[in-house]
Amino acid sequence: MGTKVLIEMQQQLRYAMSSSKNAETSTKKLDDMMDIDNSIFLVFEDISYSAKPWLFSKQKYELLKNVSGEFRAGELTAIMGLSGAGKSTLMDVLTGFTTSGVTGNIMVNSKARNLDEFRRLSAYIMQNNNLQPLLTVQEAMNVAADLKLTVSHQEKKQKVDQILVTMSLESCRHTRTDQLSGGERKRLAIALELINSPPILFFDEPTSGLDSVTSKYCITLLKQLAKAGQTVICSIHQPSASLLNMMDHLYVIAEGSCVYSGSTQNLVPYLSSLGLQCPTHYNPADYLMEICNGDYGKHLPQMVEAIENGKNNAWRSTSNATTANHQEEVIALNVTASFQALRQRSPMEMQQVTTDKHLVSDYATSFWKQLVILLKRNAIRLSRDKILTFTRLSMHFVIALIVGTIYFKVGQDAVYVLDNFNLLFFNIMFLMFSAFSATVTTFPSELPVIMREHFNRWYKLHSFYLANKLADIPIQFGAISLYILIVYYMSDQLLELQRFCLYTLMCFAITMVAQMFGLLVGTGMKVQHGMVFGPFFTILPFLMFSGFFVQFRDAHPYLRWLFHLSFLKYGFEGVMIAIYGYDRPKLSCSDVYCHFAIPETLLNAVDMKQANYWFCLIVLVCLYLMLDIGTYALLKLKLEKRVLCSV
Repeated sequence: MGTKVLIEMQQQLRYAMSSSKNAETSTKKLDDMMDIDNSIFLVFEDISYSAKPWLFSKQKYELLKNVSGEFRAGELTAIMGLSGAGKSTLMDVLTGFTTSGVTGNIMVNSKARNLDEFRRLSAYIMQNNNLQPLLTVQEAMNVAADLKLTVSHQEKKQKVDQILVTMSLESCRHTRTDQLSGGERKRLAIALELINSPPILFFDEPTSGLDSVTSKYCITLLKQLAKAGQTVICSIHQPSASLLNMMDHLYVIAEGSCVYSGSTQNLVPYLSSLGLQCPTHYNPADYLMEICNGDYGKHLPQMVEAIENGKNNAWRSTSNATTANHQEEVIALNVTASFQALRQRSPMEMQQVTTDKHLVSDYATSFWKQLVILLKRNAIRLSRDKILTFTRLSMHFVIALIVGTIYFKVGQDAVYVLDNFNLLFFNIMFLMFSAFSATVTTFPSELPVIMREHFNRWYKLHSFYLANKLADIPIQFGAISLYILIVYYMSDQLLELQRFCLYTLMCFAITMVAQMFGLLVGTGMKVQHGMVFGPFFTILPFLMFSGFFVQFRDAHPYLRWLFHLSFLKYGFEGVMIAIYGYDRPKLSCSDVYCHFAIPETLLNAVDMKQANYWFCLIVLVCLYLMLDIGTYALLKLKLEKRVLCSV
């Protein structure tokens, strides 16, 4: 159906241009502009969507009510409506961001939509741009090109340079994204998705937060993209008169139903046909929104019936052939060559598009290449992240000096054995909390970025997940090593390489488990919730049953099983065995009598004589693996719920 309509539009446009002295040039440019093979026509029929206001609610609210419509290639389509009308919900449904609770038919070029194939051919630029704040514009574009394209390095560079010039981002090429203006961030978000030239583009509120001049420039870019042959669909709240005139197709939603579908030029005649006269010199968009709001009475049922809830195409631009075709000719002759070039795919990309869909990978690059690219991006990000990197290192350094000063030379004197016992516990507690806090406060900020990039098929989820963990390990190990070296030397622990290595290994295992707890909490909760409830539910219970405050043998029999669930118990036992186990000789005593001069006496007193270092380490490794699998499953479920069940 879509391809047939496009061919008819081309024939009509050529006929209208034939009387012009520039007919031959216009037709040639139009043929170059409209690429039928790579164009997408999106048709939806009787789409309804119901959702619960909250998780345990029994009642569902119908947000979309049997709406229908047709969005064509070569047109800039705007979905307009008041806040809460359902325009963003419709966008989520059409992009595949929401599928649960949706009924109706969505067709792509007259065929039922295959969601996986459709997502490979589309891009969704969300209202919140969700960019990596610590990358420059050039670096962000390079990452997108490396992940999305399979061409040579030189071709990638040329395409990136061309897009930056086209999107007017050349001057801020080396500016970090967190220092860009609102309009520049919008254009960068668009530029990132233009790398692989998707045939269909969705924009959620592209002019939100922009001034009138920047908004007009943004819509101009979208218009040029549409006229270059792509299907461009955007939601917009209430456009100005100048922005409204730039739209090719207007689709208006009110209370979950379609009240108008047609060209912007036909909006006023459509309202007049219903007895609604738009005042002279009045923005038709404002007047229509006032009607939808009920300022002039209840006209919505009449409008829904007149437009057949989106099925009536009588008010589209094709109904006024002479004027509309003349406008099409003017726009076609002024399409920038850069956007036409961006529309062209390389031979490698064309081969990927035309190959049997069952044989084509969901992603342009392999898992290992994605991993390398994401590791490089994380390395750049972490090198510039003062809080996550430099603050962690400096904090460990400062605290190590303070603790080393307080517990100066207590490690080998039997008089201070209990002080050293307290020091060893404080060390693992500090390292645990610092590792936990680092992830629980930073990872939630990454989730919106993952949501956008993963939905738009930049990379596989496990590529990002593994790259995120591997990139942080050197920093985590560096911070731990810095702290341990200072405290171990200043507190005068026994200088044996084996004991030092065993002690460092156990501390590292404890922090990795704590970090995984932080990652789990950060994935499942917001930052403010994670900082309040995370330690209360995941850290404090383990702390209470660590064997420091109450030994296992002294606890109530009904509570002893909780000790076996505490990872701190195994970590603390491993640290104690590393320092005082393995037949450590008798400690020197600077007093008349030292009860704990023999290390075994101390281990027996704290109920750790039977502890086994390697068993404790194996328990921590197994716990880490369980938390790792659980965190990845939670992250995947959260992304799929956002994809399959939009909030």
